[in-house]
Amino acid sequence: MPLSSLDRRGIWILSGIGGFAVVLLATVIGVTWSRPIIGADNCVYRDKRFLSRAPTDQTVILVDQSEALTETHRRFALNFIKDYVADDSKFAVRSRIALFTFSKATFESRSGPHLRPSSDLCRPPSHGNDLYENSRKITKDFYQRFLVPVTATLEESLTTEVGEQSPILETLQLISRSQEIDDGGRKTLIVVSDMLQNTPAFNHYGARRSYEDFRRSGFATDVKADFRDWNIIVIYLRRYHDRQLQQAPHLDFWQRYFHEAGGKITRWAGVD
Repeated sequence: MPLSSLDRRGIWILSGIGGFAVVLLATVIGVTWSRPIIGADNCVYRDKRFLSRAPTDQTVILVDQSEALTETHRRFALNFIKDYVADDSKFAVRSRIALFTFSKATFESRSGPHLRPSSDLCRPPSHGNDLYENSRKITKDFYQRFLVPVTATLEESLTTEVGEQSPILETLQLISRSQEIDDGGRKTLIVVSDMLQNTPAFNHYGARRSYEDFRRSGFATDVKADFRDWNIIVIYLRRYHDRQLQQAPHLDFWQRYFHEAGGKITRWAGVD
């Protein structure tokens, strides 16, 4: 007996449902089998012992703790960085962010300079695919395993003051050559500082503070940095009592410094 049009329509519907189920199953299996190895720090690893991270984009935040920040400084820096890490176009999923702080204490250890990240995490996804993922859990993990701890560590770093000296040039050299920074991927440096170098070797408070003075000094060779292929963002903390020092020549100093070190300043965000 030939099939009726209704029977044929039913077969087509069942075939369509079956085909969709096969595609869905294949997608789920493919996603499961290709799922990367994720560590407790949310980073992708090459091995199941979590010894080697996979190459990824990296952002380094460097907070100067030589002098207390005003409430306006803290609020601006905190909001700037929170917006940055939440923006997929600037800070992609699985990108790494490492937070460092520095002061005179960084260079007082008998064993040499000590510069280690106080927070070192990768950005997990903030939402999932509702078709085969628990989007609500993914969003919850984004906040609990990334945004909250990063924000808490950042807030603490912005409220700590060590004082006396500000070894900015020395610290920038350490960061540019640090083994804490992996090879591969794009690199971005965010500096939170008034950018007023203040050590016995060189300082912006003395009469000889121009970039020419710095280059003529032997200290320039001692602290030579390498920021090739780095993008540089400076959150420039203006100090009311140092406003006569934070003028055009001071900005020129740092523009020339980063240019000669191979870096590219992509934003200079001044805040009073």
